[in-house]
Amino acid sequence: MRLFHTSDWHLGQNLHGQERDFEHTCFLTWLLARLAERKPDVLLIAGDIFDTVNPPVKAQERLYDFIVNAHERQPLLTIVMIAGNHDSGSRIELPAPLMRRLRTHALGRVMWLDDGVLDAERLLLPLPDAEGNVKAWCLALPFLRPAEVTGPTLGDDYLRGIGRVHELLIEAANLKRQPSQALIAISHAHMAGGSVSEDSERSLIIGNAEALPASLFGPSITYVALGHLHKPQRVNGEERIRYSGSPIPLSFSEISYQHQILEINCDGETLTSVEP
Repeated sequence: MRLFHTSDWHLGQNLHGQERDFEHTCFLTWLLARLAERKPDVLLIAGDIFDTVNPPVKAQERLYDFIVNAHERQPLLTIVMIAGNHDSGSRIELPAPLMRRLRTHALGRVMWLDDGVLDAERLLLPLPDAEGNVKAWCLALPFLRPAEVTGPTLGDDYLRGIGRVHELLIEAANLKRQPSQALIAISHAHMAGGSVSEDSERSLIIGNAEALPASLFGPSITYVALGHLHKPQRVNGEERIRYSGSPIPLSFSEISYQHQILEINCDGETLTSVEP
């Protein structure tokens, strides 16, 4: 199975009075060409799709035009996108019923059932290959806001709440998957040890207290597609836990970064390659 991993598009960004629409249009045109050339089974978009919770209409049009064009050119492509801390989870999910007809899954929030159990089913997505065979399951983890993982029945510890969501979702995924099916996580978070740019990535909570340990993603996870940090990097040197980085510089401090998407190849549960 072949997957593309990208994140942190920040559609609608205005940098010191300069709209970035032309640059974003060029990137999306390039990405469509790469999709046609490499023909991945899955495109993962790991959050911060928009720059603000109320993006301009033009930015929303860019996203939806891209999804329609990608589906028309590659009807078997599965797209999974999640909300980041710059996005509105509700806005990301609003057109989800329509986008499912384009093989696009949009996840913006986690939800709990009436009995206090995580609604894991909506966060677990089958990833089929070109023949329609489910080769992997995607664990979709949009940016987890404190209100979603704390409360009267969940407790007040934010990091503990995040850990519980990961634990419950991974447990549900391991029960659902069949032998040789990979588990692919997509998450928007600040992982401990990640390198932050000087002036772009908004602190998720306060200071560095929100940084999450890589141990949240146990060895049963074949690959973790991360968003939030704009510099492409491995987390703790692990090949399977990666930030793709932003496709264009989002501040002057990011000019020297390598701007890219990642191509991931898996053979069953085994990660075989990760290449820019």
